Amino acid sequence: MAPRSNRAMNLLRLAAILASAAFAALWALLPTADQKLDFSEDATAKLSELRARTKYVDLPGTIYNGMRPESSRVLAEEQLNRLIDCLLARLPSQPSKKLVLAEFSRTMAEFESPDTEDREQLLRYLEEIMDILRIASSDGLLNRWMYGPILGPKVDRDYKKL
Repeated sequence: MAPRSNRAMNLLRLAAILASAAFAALWALLPTADQKLDFSEDATAKLSELRARTKYVDLPGTIYNGMRPESSRVLAEEQLNRLIDCLLARLPSQPSKKLVLAEFSRTMAEFESPDTEDREQLLRYLEEIMDILRIASSDGLLNRWMYGPILGPKVDRDYKKL
C-alpha cells in the first residue's frame, strides 16, 4: 500500500509544481499600469547631456574599466544614443512609461556584450534615464533581462522589499 500512496503524493507534488509554474508565467504576462510622464525641458536637457557623454568607458572609483574592444564600445554607445534620440523625438507627443520600457526592451535586445560588467553598465544608463523621467520601476523588465526569466522576478520582488 505504501508504494501507491507514494505515487499519488508524487503526482500531487508534480501537479502543484506545474500549477505554480503556470501561475507564475501568467502573472508575468499581465499588462502593467502605464504612467503618464511629465516630460519637461529639464528632462530634455538631462537626456541631451547623457547623450553627449562618452559611454562605456573607465569609471574612476568603480570596478568598471570600460568596454573592450573599442569597436564594441562604440557600437554599444551608438545603440544607447539611438535610444535617447528616440525618446527625445517621441516623448513630447507620447509621454508614457510603456513607450520608454518598449524602447528599453529594443535596446536590451540589441546589446551584444556577454560581459556582466558591461550589461550592468547598460542597466545603470537605463536607470539614469528612468531617474530623469521620474519612472520609479521598470516593472521587473531590467531584472528579467539581467537575471533571466526565473531569477529576474525573484530579484525584483526581493528588491522591492528593501
